[in-house]
Amino acid sequence: MEPTANESSIFDLSINETAKDHLRKTANWAMIIVICAVVGYVFTIVKALQPRSVFQESEGFGSSITEAGNITGAIIEIVIGLVINYFLFQFANLTRKGINGMSQPDLNAGFNNLKVYFIIVGVLVILFLVIVVLAVIGFSASGTRY
Repeated sequence: MEPTANESSIFDLSINETAKDHLRKTANWAMIIVICAVVGYVFTIVKALQPRSVFQESEGFGSSITEAGNITGAIIEIVIGLVINYFLFQFANLTRKGINGMSQPDLNAGFNNLKVYFIIVGVLVILFLVIVVLAVIGFSASGTRY
């Protein structure tokens, strides 16, 4: 059976029903990840806005101090997370649209968004690892013990 014009892709590869099913499931899981991340960001905002009570004891006397949450850190975390998850959201939508409508440009755009998502996550992981390695080297050089 020869692939039709709608089912053909680059290098004359076709997407059979099993591949379509796997791509739909992948898009569904990507959407679940995005939804869970957004719910987590809402909880992060709520937690940052709630005041915390810290109990300090000094010379036998205790006092309770109310501290505000770290709203700046929460905003930075949410902005970075929303940028990353935007590309995952676009992957899920465009891939689902491309599979359901047999649209090669939508499927290509969806995979391009997934590529950008993995590039951003990869760069952030590398930056985090570099910071951790530098911190370990700094602590080792200063002779500070944990």
